[in-house]
Amino acid sequence: MGPLLFNTNYIAPIWSGDRINKARGLEGDTLYGESFDLTAHRGMVTSVKGGEYDGTPLDELIRTHHAEVIGDSDDDGVTQTLLLDSKETVSVQVHPNEAYAQEHEDDHEKAEAWYVFEADPGATLIAGSITDDVEALRAAAADDTIGDKYGRRVAVTEGDFIVVPSGTLHAYGAGIFAVEIGTLGFTTYRLCDWGRGRELHVEKGFDVLDVRPQPEPLHLGAFDAAAPAKTVRGTADDDLFVIDIHDIPESFTEEMNGCYRVLTCVAGECEVSSAEGSVHLGFTESCLVPASAGGYTVTGACRIVSSRMRH
Repeated sequence: MGPLLFNTNYIAPIWSGDRINKARGLEGDTLYGESFDLTAHRGMVTSVKGGEYDGTPLDELIRTHHAEVIGDSDDDGVTQTLLLDSKETVSVQVHPNEAYAQEHEDDHEKAEAWYVFEADPGATLIAGSITDDVEALRAAAADDTIGDKYGRRVAVTEGDFIVVPSGTLHAYGAGIFAVEIGTLGFTTYRLCDWGRGRELHVEKGFDVLDVRPQPEPLHLGAFDAAAPAKTVRGTADDDLFVIDIHDIPESFTEEMNGCYRVLTCVAGECEVSSAEGSVHLGFTESCLVPASAGGYTVTGACRIVSSRMRH
């Protein structure tokens, strides 16, 4: 089984910007603020695009070819990728850990990471809280001001990469175009929606809130095709997932040691090939290299974000 591309599921939230439309050449009046490019999660699962398994939902492919796709792990999914572009700050959220997600949502823990393609001058994310006073946070959640009062604002620009553990207070900021790499879960609890009137999930959100994380971005800068090749570890040993960022002037080859890779092209474009096939990745696009491929080669001047679950 060679590298696989997937059909994208586009979503048009009320806060959508226009950068996804422009990057993907999408015409019409509808602005898509989210594009789910690769996920096996129920309700949003993407299907294979082209080749022998064309049209097969990824969750079905994993069930029927688990060892080939996933490898030795018993995971029922792979790391997920989606594009985000917002003209307004999205809701302030937290995600549950594994134990809570399993008990209350029949789901998995959700941690996430963002790689920033573009950011307006002065753009910020909320990544953590500026207080550890949970009662003050509860009071602010009650009147929908938790983001303004206690959200920890972090400035970001092109080439920044930040990891947000489960339980962390966070919100995607206005004027930022990025790819989100997520773990196997999907559950989101809103603690603040900036007066938009959508449902909040305050009780469950405070069940899982962790006031300790203070995420800081890695400042990778813009990709420079004339610079030497390099690889940056994007996640720590205690994170749920493994994410590496590869700057590739010409080509890069990796042996996979029995585990899949999800590859996202965050600058430039490339060909991803293995013994059983190849696919083209343009800017913002993702593919899945199944575990059975054994290894892969990326050819072309590009920056690639490689992700997988940690085992």
